[in-house]
Amino acid sequence: MIRVHFTAADVGRVTFPVEPHPLWEAALAARALGEQSVAPGVRRWRRTAAPRVQGSMRPLFKLISPGGLFPDFLTPSVSGLEPAVEALMETPADVIRDELEPWLPPEIDRYMRGLLEGRAGSRRALGNAVRDFHEQVLVPSSAELQRRYGADLGIRSQTLLHGGIDALLSSLHPDVEWSSPVLTTYSPVENWTADIHLNGRGLELYPSPLVTNCLAMDAPDRRPVLVYPCTDLDADTEPTATDALADLLGRTRAAVLRSLTHPATTTQLARRLGISLASTSDHTRILRAAGLITTHRAQGTALHALTPTARPLLTREEAQWTNLRRV
Repeated sequence: MIRVHFTAADVGRVTFPVEPHPLWEAALAARALGEQSVAPGVRRWRRTAAPRVQGSMRPLFKLISPGGLFPDFLTPSVSGLEPAVEALMETPADVIRDELEPWLPPEIDRYMRGLLEGRAGSRRALGNAVRDFHEQVLVPSSAELQRRYGADLGIRSQTLLHGGIDALLSSLHPDVEWSSPVLTTYSPVENWTADIHLNGRGLELYPSPLVTNCLAMDAPDRRPVLVYPCTDLDADTEPTATDALADLLGRTRAAVLRSLTHPATTTQLARRLGISLASTSDHTRILRAAGLITTHRAQGTALHALTPTARPLLTREEAQWTNLRRV
């Protein structure tokens, strides 16, 4: 069990990353590839990602415990892939030992021994492993992962706007329970309990399409992080209905419409679908002219949402749309 204890100040210091952190994504993806039981969305991603794993990436996988935990130093609070990898390789040897030694077996290989001793070769091997993993495993699927990440942020922003912080914390995931001032969820390790006292530090909520259960990080001198599974927008999608809508509107425009099940800005839409801002603006203009979406502009930002006319097109019970391909 993980219990996160809030003070009054912490309630006003709940934040989300604007975009995924490269090393968090690497750690969570490596963890997902080794898990026995995963959610359907993770399983879909793993089918295409697993064949891209190479031997050069082994140093990264060695830092993921059998229970799915990984050391805090693997996710430094530094923006950008290269700066984060550099910070990872510069982690002090005593920090590495403190975080790794408690769960390492008595006999460890040469690489792990070198990492514990702070040897340059082991540090370089870890940095190269993370770079290779990011380039070869994560980059090919980055558009889809960012689409799901952005879609979840859209859900949370709407919940916050309409229901406030209590509604936000109460609706993160079925495994998360909010009873002020404590947020409770299951631990990834059986029979293990952690109490995180925020004490004014606030909390970063991190939606991930690569996890099935919630994870928490509470490291000294850092804002605590709670990772929770993204809402799987594709879980209830009927393939034939999707194809029919694409036949009617075009594949990309149909994807834009489907993505707006949860309202989004132009930038969020572009990130979700992996298309340019210009293309996104063009598709939203056409959908707006057709009466399928509305656009509200405020402070230089355009927020797009479905109209009542559009919603039946995305409901699988609407048989006429499912059968369009047969006409």
